[in-house]
Amino acid sequence: MKAGKILKKDLVPGSRIPIKFLLDYIKNGYSMSDFISSYPWIAKKNVVKAIDEIKTRDFSAYNVL
Repeated sequence: MKAGKILKKDLVPGSRIPIKFLLDYIKNGYSMSDFISSYPWIAKKNVVKAIDEIKTRDFSAYNVL
């Protein structure tokens, strides 16, 4: 993967928001509702899908940036 290029599988479904942004929200103590308030055009079901993706994949490589 090229530096700076984000793959579709790394985005919150139905958006151009990287799953890492959601992961950062959660790590900083914010809730899913807080994330949806910041990005109201993203459907709750898509945020849930992204959270499920976080649970099944290793996003630790993203944390070194």
